[in-house]
Amino acid sequence: MTETAASVYVNEFEGHLVGSVQVELTESVLANFREHLLEAVQRTRPRGIIIDVSAVPFMDVQEFTQLRRVLNMAALMGGRPILVGLQPGIVAALVEMDADVEGLETAIGVEQAVRRLRDSTPDNEQKEFAPEFDVAEEADTIAGPDDAGSPQQVDEPEGQKSV
Repeated sequence: MTETAASVYVNEFEGHLVGSVQVELTESVLANFREHLLEAVQRTRPRGIIIDVSAVPFMDVQEFTQLRRVLNMAALMGGRPILVGLQPGIVAALVEMDADVEGLETAIGVEQAVRRLRDSTPDNEQKEFAPEFDVAEEADTIAGPDDAGSPQQVDEPEGQKSV
C-alpha cells in the first residue's frame, strides 16, 4: 500500500460518510481522495459527507480550491458535505489569501458535524417548517360551526369539471 492510499480514509458511519486525509495535500493525495470519496458516495448514497482535515499540517489556496471541488462534486451527487478540523493557522492564511469560502459548511470536529447532520434529518425539518395539526379539527374550523361534518358544495367555474 502506498503512503497516499494509507493516508486517505473513507468510512460509513450512521448513514454518513466520514473521509479523512492524514497527510499534506498533494495532487496525488487529492486525486486518490476524490476517487475513493466519490465511489463511496455513489455506492452508499449518504445523507452527509464529513471531510476531516485535522491532520493536514498546512494548505495553500490551490489545494483548498481543489478540496472544495471534491466537496462540490460530492454535493452534486446528493450528499451534504461538511469540512471539519481546519487548523487556526490554515484558516487565517486562507482568509488572508482571499480563498473562496462562500457557502462552505464547516465544523470544529467530527462530533459537531455528526450532531448537525442528525439535527437536520427530514423529520426534524418537517416539524420545524410544517407543524403537525389535526386534519379533522382543521376541517371543522374551515367548515364553521353550522356546517361541521357536512360536505360543502363548491361551484366550479364554467368549462371546468371535477375529476
